[in-house]
Amino acid sequence: MKFNHILFPIDFSAYNQNLNTQVEWLATRYQSRVTLLHVFEIPSSWYGGADAPMLSGQDIVAFAEAEKKRLQEYKIAIPESQVERVSLEGGAACHIAEWAKDHAVDLIVMGTHGFGALRRMLLGSVAMKVLHDVECPIWMQTTKLEGTLEINGIKTIICPIELTGETVPLLHYAGEVAATLGARVRLVHVIPEQDVRAYKYFDGDFHQRLRDTALEEIARKQKEAGTDFPVTITKGNIASDVAELALDQNAELILTGRGKARSMFGSLRTHVTDIIREAPCPVLSYSMDWLAREFHPALSEPVTAHLPVVSLA
Repeated sequence: MKFNHILFPIDFSAYNQNLNTQVEWLATRYQSRVTLLHVFEIPSSWYGGADAPMLSGQDIVAFAEAEKKRLQEYKIAIPESQVERVSLEGGAACHIAEWAKDHAVDLIVMGTHGFGALRRMLLGSVAMKVLHDVECPIWMQTTKLEGTLEINGIKTIICPIELTGETVPLLHYAGEVAATLGARVRLVHVIPEQDVRAYKYFDGDFHQRLRDTALEEIARKQKEAGTDFPVTITKGNIASDVAELALDQNAELILTGRGKARSMFGSLRTHVTDIIREAPCPVLSYSMDWLAREFHPALSEPVTAHLPVVSLA
């Protein structure tokens, strides 16, 4: 496993610049080439309208040239021979997805923005669209992690798992990532509290039976994947339990799948956005399509999900 080509979308914000050290660390460790991608939009009012003056074509060209100049002057501590700077005009999420697909990108590193009244509830719209539309791995850091997060090494990785067809290839990848980083992996599987609450007045041992069944299934999947990671079973909220375990274990990275759903409502069928929002460290996420291609190349379709033994819905 190696990240040969890293895509780093930049918007010149302070949040964005806080990711520089992480991109620099990754590029140095993997000797990656890095594409700095800046996508700008020409305000629609500049093109003229009933209530807005029309700017000249020269003004619009001057604006575009100024954005390109800012990109050329963007400072990052990576040898310039490894860096490509690309400036595009239009929608950021669309350009990020297309560039990643067309240029053999192995990893996207980006921050998240959530503006307005729902800032604490949602990831930024660009981050949401990229998570849904892009197949390759994505390294994300939420804006709640203020300041520059230094990465001097990764020793502990928390890997939340569901009991689906994604689990075995995800375990494979966790092993590959851990091996290249010299890190240890701890799995976490969350049994939602509501699954236990429904039966608490009828069977006090129900949670223990769910826990034992989950551990048995995880052991089977680890045997199939060739891994033997320690496992933590919790009951409660998936995102908060993962964040709490990451803090307890002093984890530098959370590695999670993005789920199999890639349809119109796909982003509603995965917990990855909640995990990223609550995470106390960067989150590296993988789509089911990428995992299927990497570890099941003979399959023409993504890995078929098995019925989960313990539902996390």
